[in-house]
Amino acid sequence: MTPEELNKFIVEDSITVEGITDEYVWYHAKLLSAKMSQWNTDFEKLVGVMESRHKEHLRMLDTAMHENRILKLRMKEKENGKTE
Repeated sequence: MTPEELNKFIVEDSITVEGITDEYVWYHAKLLSAKMSQWNTDFEKLVGVMESRHKEHLRMLDTAMHENRILKLRMKEKENGKTE
């Protein structure tokens, strides 16, 4: 064979082919499952933090409203004390 004839058989492009075997499928299935589990854990943590902050904010509002009521009562008491 001449060099020109041999050059006809040289592959210029490379293509990666992934075989579909049981091992391949299970390997990737386990990887995906682990990623989904981690995503779920991260999501639950985020929701937990949001719920905690919400409860904290509600307690802060309740405390501020309670303190406001006390201050209003004290102001009324002082007003009533001065007018008598």
